[in-house]
Amino acid sequence: MNDLDRLLSIVENPTRRKILGALVREPYYPFRLSKELGISQQAVMKNLSVMEREGLIVSSREASSIGPARTVYEPNAEFTLVMDMRSGMFRTRLILPETEDGPPADPEEYRLEEARRMISEIDAELGDLEREHLSLVRERERIMQSVLCNAEDRYRDMIYELLDFPDATLEEMSERLKKDTDEIAELIELKGRE
Repeated sequence: MNDLDRLLSIVENPTRRKILGALVREPYYPFRLSKELGISQQAVMKNLSVMEREGLIVSSREASSIGPARTVYEPNAEFTLVMDMRSGMFRTRLILPETEDGPPADPEEYRLEEARRMISEIDAELGDLEREHLSLVRERERIMQSVLCNAEDRYRDMIYELLDFPDATLEEMSERLKKDTDEIAELIELKGRE
């Protein structure tokens, strides 16, 4: 799953998010998901089908000690979604894990208290990174607004594009904006003198 729009269309559904929340903990079969989540079995099956068709989860058959074999579902994807919405900025990013070489290493065994302490430390570090992310986004917004505050209306769209893609070459911006490179260079020089 590496198409942001398709992924967003799947996870926007609260029922699917509940199901995924359960499946990331352990594989489930539909009847158990229905009971534990308080969702009709029909709704569970419908949503499992959508997520499996899109490659977010996979199913397999598992023997049961109390009856016939049953179908169990588990995640088939890992990702991080980041969405920033600020004045002058709306950006969504899908971050996929780097591929790992070889089979995963056998997990170490931790005592419960040790595992809780380590996870707490990791969560604190993630919180620090998220606060730093927010701080950098605010700084980006401040810089953009300082450039845009006195911009003429006819240049605003071009300035937004130039600021949103600061590493793009003049040729790339020309193609993106459907403008002549000289016009873009002139705007950059004009705004550079102000």
